[in-house]
Amino acid sequence: SDDPDEPSAMPTLVLGMAPLRKPGTQVGQSAIVALTSIAARGHPAHYLAGDRAYSQSKAEDFQLPARALGYKVVIDYKVDQIGRQGSYAGMVLVDGTWYSPGMPESLINATLELRKGVIDEATHAARIEERRNYQMRPKGRPDADGHIRMVCPAAGPAPRVRCALKPKSEGGDGQAKTRILVTDVLALNQPKVCTQQSITLPPNAGAKYVQELPHESPEWHAMYATLRNSNEGMNGFIKDGAREAVDDPERRRIRGVAAQSVLVALQLFAANMRKVDEFLTKKETEGQKVRKLPSRRLTKS
Repeated sequence: SDDPDEPSAMPTLVLGMAPLRKPGTQVGQSAIVALTSIAARGHPAHYLAGDRAYSQSKAEDFQLPARALGYKVVIDYKVDQIGRQGSYAGMVLVDGTWYSPGMPESLINATLELRKGVIDEATHAARIEERRNYQMRPKGRPDADGHIRMVCPAAGPAPRVRCALKPKSEGGDGQAKTRILVTDVLALNQPKVCTQQSITLPPNAGAKYVQELPHESPEWHAMYATLRNSNEGMNGFIKDGAREAVDDPERRRIRGVAAQSVLVALQLFAANMRKVDEFLTKKETEGQKVRKLPSRRLTKS
């Protein structure tokens, strides 16, 4: 389900795979092979999560093609990847999200300080929530090439913060309580984001780290945990020694990567059938009706 709080309308199934490779090699490229196949068969794209091996991939190998297929990437980072990750037109990329250049260093380094034990969980959660005041806002949807207009939190008819570099944010009904601290350096060297109402952000800006949900926010935790738990649960399911046992090479005594890949595909097919059977049996035992998915209207090309 797209909503982690809602029960799934169907069991978790394997929808695609790439030919087998040596563990830990071409991780991003293999994922794109599988995702491209899934998309070609008409399955809709939505949130996409992967472990830290995927955040290590080159943007052109994983993140950019995944977004081009319509997926919303939700990833975690290694300790040397968190904090300030890049910049564009004055905006700063922090833990996968674009923020105002006036965001305090204490907020930029919130997750880094948590992992180093400098601050506790409560302080970290408060800082993650405070980051929202400085977050850049998308103005519409990306165009066909992935470019999107971003609006400063102090710009627009309903500014989220007050900033001396955006005079209109100083007026109004006083709902914006947070004030951006404009340093002398920022005032003397104003980037485009401070002199324009909006910025066009290209798809390759910060592509390796950008993600759909603010990292470590409640919504990120809910989505990431749901998708990763589903993935790890299926991994355990297909490794059942009495069933498919995909991690046991003794069950696949055949030479060649191609032959091994075909055999694993058949094992995953069997696991999917077993998943469907268990899902329906559980629903029947609980006296529940299986919730039908809404039908998608087919359009003529």
